[in-house]
Amino acid sequence: MKKYLFVLAIAVFALCGCRSSKEASKTNQNEVWQTLLVKQLDAQVQDQIITVKYNNGTTLCYRILDNFGNVTLTWDHTNGRKNFDDGPSNYKGDISIPSFIVTGENDDFTFRVMEIDQNAFYNAEVNSIDIPYSVIRIVNDAFKGCTGVKRYTVNENNQSYKDVDGVLFSKDNRMLIKYPDKKALTDYVISEEVSLICTEAFINNSFLRKVNIGNFVTAVSDYAFKNCTALEEVELGGNVRILGVDSFKNCPKLALINSHGIFPPHNSPTVFDDETKQNAKLYVPRGQIMNYRRRLEWRDFKNVQEY
Repeated sequence: MKKYLFVLAIAVFALCGCRSSKEASKTNQNEVWQTLLVKQLDAQVQDQIITVKYNNGTTLCYRILDNFGNVTLTWDHTNGRKNFDDGPSNYKGDISIPSFIVTGENDDFTFRVMEIDQNAFYNAEVNSIDIPYSVIRIVNDAFKGCTGVKRYTVNENNQSYKDVDGVLFSKDNRMLIKYPDKKALTDYVISEEVSLICTEAFINNSFLRKVNIGNFVTAVSDYAFKNCTALEEVELGGNVRILGVDSFKNCPKLALINSHGIFPPHNSPTVFDDETKQNAKLYVPRGQIMNYRRRLEWRDFKNVQEY
């Protein structure tokens, strides 16, 4: 890796261009230092997949995206794996994704890590994921099947994403993207800035007992709270309009739903378990019982009361 620092220095110069602001300088310095934190030891290229070994013992695979030096962190292609679900992934422990990787006999080629691929961490025994400055896109299902994560961390200068106490959000806070499966918190209040809870955002968390979905949330996406086996109480803000497919499926302890919407959320064909509709208490605004009784799935709740 003799030319590693030299190549990175050139990359930083190219990224900064003619900008001379202190902010631009700080941003790119942070990007380089994050990349240097976990040193690259070796890189092999085969069939558009770059396999990189690091000095902390991890190996990560990247797929070349284009002819402009951009790559996506993809699923583990080592040990003859032909597909993302071909046995357990070798991605393990604490994963720190760099902003750059280099290849070639003399580290002649520099690639920028622009995204995290679909199913990148499927069946991976990962504790934490550190997302760099350079990532501008996280593909749907990037963390699907990765059930051991306790926290997500995002470089503070990333322009697309952020983390708040280990929870992954879009930079503007409008989307709650992923709540860690192993985050050991019993009560969670979703920020008033959030308008969309993304697909599988809370799936498989077994610690959460109560969630307060803020008044600015308009949609709870498919499978958002599926398999939240400890969930007992849900507050649905007054502006929730959509509850996605199986968004509260297999929540066997769900006993109380407070829906603050005068207009009942539009449910997909299946949102709740039959047991939930039989046993849970549903509270709705005063004078709105009949309004809820006319709507798909809400009509099936046996115990409905007004505030």
